[in-house]
Amino acid sequence: MTNKPFVMSAEPSADKSMMLAEAATMERLLNAYLRETETFNPTIDPDHPAWMGLPASVREVIHEQGLPMKIELKVTGRTIWGAIRYLSSFGHHRYGSAFWVEEDVKGEAICRRLQNAIEMAGLLLREMAAHHAKSGDGDNRVRLMLDQIHNSVRKTGQYVRSRLQSDRSLWDFTGEERMLAAEQSLVYGHPFHPTPKSAEGFEPDDLSRYAPEMGASFALHYFAADPELVEETLLGYSDETLFPDPVLEAAKRKLAPERQHFKLLPVHPWQAQHVKQWPLVQQLIRTGQLIDLGEQGNRVYPTSSVRTVWDPTHAFIYKLPLDVRITNFVRVNPPEQVQRTVDAGRVLARLNEQIPYAGFTVLLEAGYRTLSLKEATPEERKRLAESLAVIFRENPLFQSDEKFVQASPTVVAALLEQPPSAGEAPIWEAVRLSAKMEQAQPERSHVQKWLKQYLEISLVPILWLFLEHGVSMEAHVQNAMVTIQDGWPVHFYVRDLEGVSISRERVGKNLLSDVAEDSPALYSDREAWHRLKYYVFVNHLGHLIHTLAFHSQLDEVSLWRTVGEVLRDSGLFASSERKPYLMDLLEGKSLPAKANWISCFQKRGETPLYVDIPNPLACVRWN
Repeated sequence: MTNKPFVMSAEPSADKSMMLAEAATMERLLNAYLRETETFNPTIDPDHPAWMGLPASVREVIHEQGLPMKIELKVTGRTIWGAIRYLSSFGHHRYGSAFWVEEDVKGEAICRRLQNAIEMAGLLLREMAAHHAKSGDGDNRVRLMLDQIHNSVRKTGQYVRSRLQSDRSLWDFTGEERMLAAEQSLVYGHPFHPTPKSAEGFEPDDLSRYAPEMGASFALHYFAADPELVEETLLGYSDETLFPDPVLEAAKRKLAPERQHFKLLPVHPWQAQHVKQWPLVQQLIRTGQLIDLGEQGNRVYPTSSVRTVWDPTHAFIYKLPLDVRITNFVRVNPPEQVQRTVDAGRVLARLNEQIPYAGFTVLLEAGYRTLSLKEATPEERKRLAESLAVIFRENPLFQSDEKFVQASPTVVAALLEQPPSAGEAPIWEAVRLSAKMEQAQPERSHVQKWLKQYLEISLVPILWLFLEHGVSMEAHVQNAMVTIQDGWPVHFYVRDLEGVSISRERVGKNLLSDVAEDSPALYSDREAWHRLKYYVFVNHLGHLIHTLAFHSQLDEVSLWRTVGEVLRDSGLFASSERKPYLMDLLEGKSLPAKANWISCFQKRGETPLYVDIPNPLACVRWN
C-alpha cells in the first residue's frame, strides 16, 4: 500500500508531544491486539454493508486517511473503525489519526469518535478480559493494565517533548557520541507492546535524573562489602580491570586500613536510596560490614534498557538491578538469571575465537558480584542478592577495530524508530547514504543489496552459532548493535547473555565444563530453536524489513525473499542433519510471536505466552 502522510487531527492548541505519544500508543495497542487475536488483515471491502452503514461523514474521513479498517469485539458487542495507511504483511500496520467505536445504546446503533489511547485500551481490555481473565478477576486486571498504559502514555509524552527540542540525526554524530545518542533515542519503544514505556516506581523528578530518553547521566553509588558477604563469579577478571581507576582510588582513601580488602559493589543511585531504607541493609552498615562510599567516579549514561549503564572511558558496562517495574516486570537480577548469564558467558568465551565471521562479535560478560547474607531468611537473602547483583559486560568501544571507532556501533532498535522530529527512520537515512556513495538510487536492487550485507554479518553468524554449537542468541533489536560506515552495515554485535539458550542436544560437551547439568542456560533443542525464531526472525528481522519496506515502498515479501536467498546460499544447511531447520524456516506455516498483551494481562512477564503468526518466508514462491 502506498504510504500516506500522517495528519494529526487534534485541536491546534493540543500539545504536539502528547499527540505523537497518543498516536504511537494507539499503533502499539492495535498491532499487538491484532497479532494476538490472529487478525492479520483488518481491512474491509468498501462495498461491505457494515462499511456502507456508517455515517457518511465518518466514511469520508476514513477514506481520506487510508483503507477502511474494522475490528469486531464480539463478546462486548462493539466495533472499532479507523483507517490503515500502511498495511504490513507482518503486522506492523500504520494507522490514520482518527478512530470510532460503533455500539448499541438502548437498541440504537451509535457511532462515536474515540478521544484517546486510554479509551481505545479500555475497549480492547474488556474484550480481552472476557477471553483471558480468571473468574471474578477481570475488572481488577483491566484497571491495573489501564493504569500501566496511562503511565506509559504520560512518560512517552514527556520523552517526546524532550526529544522535539533536538532535531539532530544520528548520523550527525560520530564515535561514542553516536552510540550514546542511539541508546538514549528510543522514545516510543517496542512496536508490539501495550505498555512499552511504563516505569512504575520512578517519580516524575526521577525521569530527568535517570531516564535515558531524557538524556540522563549520573555518578554511580558504591558500597564496599566485607568479603564474607560477597557472592561472585568472575571469569578471569580482577577489581583492577572491572572498576575505573578514580573509583578504586576514592575507595582506597575512604576505607580504613583494616577495611582496604573490602570489595566494591556499584549500585544505581536510585536503587542505593531504595535499599538503604531496608532494616537489613541498615544493620549491615551499622555493624561496619557494609561501607557506604556514596557516589563515585565518572558520570555514566543509562542505555536503552534503562538500568544498564555505560562509561565510554571504561572497559566494562554494568547491568544493574532496579526495583522499578519497566514494561512487564521489576528489573532486578535474580539468581537464576545471573547464573544463566555466567554459564552462557563461559560457553561463549570458549567459542569466541572459533567464530569464523570477522564482522560479528558477541559482547562477553565478565561475571557478576552481589551480597549473600547466610544468616538471613531465604526470602531476605534472595531479595538482597537480586537487588544488588551487578553483571559486568564488555564495552564495544574497547572491542572495535580502530577504523570503526568513528562510526561506533548503534543499537538496532534506535535505527528502526522514526524520531519525533524526523520524517524517516535512521536506517533509511543510512540506506540513502550508501546509495549516494555508489552514485545509485535507493531502489529495489540497492535495498536488497544493503539487506543482504546486513544479513551476512548478523543472521548467518547467529545461525552458525546455533547449528554448529547449539547456542541460541536472544538477538532482538535492543540486544543487537550494528556499525554503519558510509551508510553500509559493516560490523554486528550481540549483547546481554542472560537471554542465551543453549541446546542440550547440539552443544558439545567440551563447551560445558564448569556448567552444571541443571544450568538455567540449558534448554531442549526445540525450545532453543523456538526462541531463536522469535527473537531473530520475528522481533528483529520482522521490524527491520518492515522499516525498509515502508520507506522504500517495496513489498515486504520481496525483502523476505532476500532473507530466504541468504539462508539457502549460506552453506549452513548443507548437511542432511541441518536441512530440517532450513525447511522449517522456508516452508513452515507459522513463526512464534510473543503475546505481550495477554502476558501482561495474565501477569506472566517472566514466562510469556506466544501466538503463531504467518511465516513470511513461506509466502515466497521459490524457483
